[in-house]
Amino acid sequence: MTRKIVAALVVALGMLAFAAVASAEPKVDSSQRLRVQVDPNQSGCNTVDSIAGWVTGTDSPSDSNHRLFHTDVGTPVGCVVLFSNASANRHVAAENQKNISIQLTSASVSLGLNYMVAEISTDGNNSTTEHFLFLDPADCNHPVGSSTTWVRADFTGYKGDDTCTIVEDSPPSATYSSDATHSAFQNFAIANPEAVVVSKYVVIAKSGDSRFDRIALGAGKMYDNDSSHAVSCTTEASCS
Repeated sequence: MTRKIVAALVVALGMLAFAAVASAEPKVDSSQRLRVQVDPNQSGCNTVDSIAGWVTGTDSPSDSNHRLFHTDVGTPVGCVVLFSNASANRHVAAENQKNISIQLTSASVSLGLNYMVAEISTDGNNSTTEHFLFLDPADCNHPVGSSTTWVRADFTGYKGDDTCTIVEDSPPSATYSSDATHSAFQNFAIANPEAVVVSKYVVIAKSGDSRFDRIALGAGKMYDNDSSHAVSCTTEASCS
């Protein structure tokens, strides 16, 4: 799968949500429930019997619930898409966008295959999308604490150096990197002050096994246990 194929993705498709398990976190309403699409043809994926869902196992060291999101993507060109109704439909001025981040195992980082997308409107008509931002952990990953297995890709919160980069469009029309004072997404917003984020989602297209945790889609929630419960994200630090 290429980024260009998925740039045509329409996320308002028939939706498949995985059942929740017991969680100490608050239950979310239907707009915030994490939606999972497996091999959606509308995104250019083939029906290859990919599987996806929350499982018990060795998860991110950032939490201790032993829950993670696991995928096993089939070949050729299967995929899994993650989003919520809130992440797909709530428009946010780019300068106000927070908490687009994800943790994953280092073995799950794969350039152009497992990544996040933000659809952007820049013409004042927020019902249209002029640009796609590709937020790829291959261009932005840092160890989770002292872990040698888990990394975090934080496009809206990571600052301090230039090791986090967002790619605009496919083929690329521009890139935006973090620096000492701004995150990569903040630098995009500075360069595009009228931009509005109209949709955010995750595409998982790396064949075989991939593992994720602490998924924040920029809509005020972070998923680390199941699809129906989440941590509330009011600041960058609250969903780190």
